[in-house]
Amino acid sequence: MTAFSRYFVHIVVLIVAVALSGYASITKGLPGVATLRLGAVNAQGLAFGQGGAAGQVELGRAGTIVKPIGIPTDAPVQHTPTRYTVRQGEDVYAIAQKFNITADELRWSNPDKLTKTDVVRAGDVVEVPPVSGVVVLVKANDTIQALAAAYKVDAQAIVDFNYLRDTNHDGSFVIKPGDILVVPNGRGPLLWPRRATDAAPHLGPFSNAKFVYGQCTWYVASRRYVPWSGDAWMWWANARAMGFPEGQVPEPGAIMVTWESYYYGHVAYVEQVNLDGSFVVSEMNYRAWDVIDTRLIRSTREIPLIGFIY
Repeated sequence: MTAFSRYFVHIVVLIVAVALSGYASITKGLPGVATLRLGAVNAQGLAFGQGGAAGQVELGRAGTIVKPIGIPTDAPVQHTPTRYTVRQGEDVYAIAQKFNITADELRWSNPDKLTKTDVVRAGDVVEVPPVSGVVVLVKANDTIQALAAAYKVDAQAIVDFNYLRDTNHDGSFVIKPGDILVVPNGRGPLLWPRRATDAAPHLGPFSNAKFVYGQCTWYVASRRYVPWSGDAWMWWANARAMGFPEGQVPEPGAIMVTWESYYYGHVAYVEQVNLDGSFVVSEMNYRAWDVIDTRLIRSTREIPLIGFIY
């Protein structure tokens, strides 16, 4: 055998030895998947031996996890309410805005404190729902179906959001008096006072270029869609001609039309209606030109009312 032949044989033997050693190092001490045939006809084996993707995970050689293919970017949703202590100067509306819920949702979640009032004081402790919805304290004889009907949601939504798993012999889910549940997207009873918005009086998003800057008409037309024109006293007839409903009872979001200015009339926006029939309006050019103010009107008998545009 020539020197070249011996050299060639040594090279072949070395290649075979390295291959066998590599194969042994892959399979040694690994689970059954590691012994799968490696090759293009065996995808699992190929991925495990040479790297690749398996589900949502990217694999390196010999099954080493390199990185997840998809990484969650959203914060996990909280499923339990927050017990919040009211700070000095805060009201229901500020707290609701802080937690990205509505004032009614905060009030429905604290029926012992806020069913008949929207007033809170520093040091009060309130339950805040983690999502749009209602926090409910389970009482005797409550059932998931009854709660779902009361808060106008699907029963399964309550079950899923609160991770309820235990069932009674009749298949109903187990809840006990004193349990605290979150009813996502729940809606409770009508509350007083009723408000048009949780926000403080402000210029609205509607075009009001048909009216004179700083006047009552200019302000109200920014808060409501007003397709007509004219002085304040003309709004009553102009709105009716365009098919807008009208009446003599204040409603949140309605336009109040009065003769409070002898020549031009006056319009204001109804912000809030109270249980006793009183209501709060916001307006401009009542106390001063280009100034937004609010008034509590105890009765429509206090003012020269023309009516309300709904």
